Amino acid sequence: MKSLIHYTHPVPSTQTVATEPVPLHRLVDQIMVGLLPLVTGKRSFIINDVDQTFHLQTDENLLAYVLGNLLSGAINGTENVCIRVEAVCNKEGVQIRVRNNGTYFYSTVSNGFSHVVQAARQLGGNISFYNQHNEGTTLTFYMAAPVQTIC
Repeated sequence: MKSLIHYTHPVPSTQTVATEPVPLHRLVDQIMVGLLPLVTGKRSFIINDVDQTFHLQTDENLLAYVLGNLLSGAINGTENVCIRVEAVCNKEGVQIRVRNNGTYFYSTVSNGFSHVVQAARQLGGNISFYNQHNEGTTLTFYMAAPVQTIC
């Protein structure tokens, strides 16, 4: 059973642009360090697959809030899994994906998620969930093309 839910509403970007581009790989590493006790308690691990040269010109604190919550949801809803973080840049924008290797965890993540969706919108983006039985769950944070990236 496939489940694809998009929290997308056309919202004008109220994005605060940082003066320096955010090195996304470093930011994900910092978030992972903060989540280490939770990850080890769930007997899981996170792999940062974001290219080290990937930079994103956006509000670093708001981006950390969104990504931290996506990762926390992925960790809290699973045990004994591999969670991957990856980023893809193309002409339409940027996708930052958090996915696991086979556990279905949508219901854990979606509960109480409105503040994270609101933060994503403040960055000019949206969040989608994709679930596939025996394939896992993918949470995608998507930011449209006007975002400045170095990838």
